[in-house]
Amino acid sequence: MSSKVVTTKLSADGLRYGAKAPGSPFVGTGTTRSCFLCGKHRQAAQLRSKRLLGRTEMVCAPNCQSFE
Repeated sequence: MSSKVVTTKLSADGLRYGAKAPGSPFVGTGTTRSCFLCGKHRQAAQLRSKRLLGRTEMVCAPNCQSFE
């Protein structure tokens, strides 16, 4: 896994901020959602709806461990 280069710059008022490369970490068509159980972002086709705590939530299909 490659790490992105982060540079720190000092602004005129003395505050620091990190600059990062432009773009989004979510590649693809933009139809990613997070799994309710593991919190990782998946494509919509990799998720299924499940009734949890009285609500319908999106979870990994068939389970979260299958992607690791």
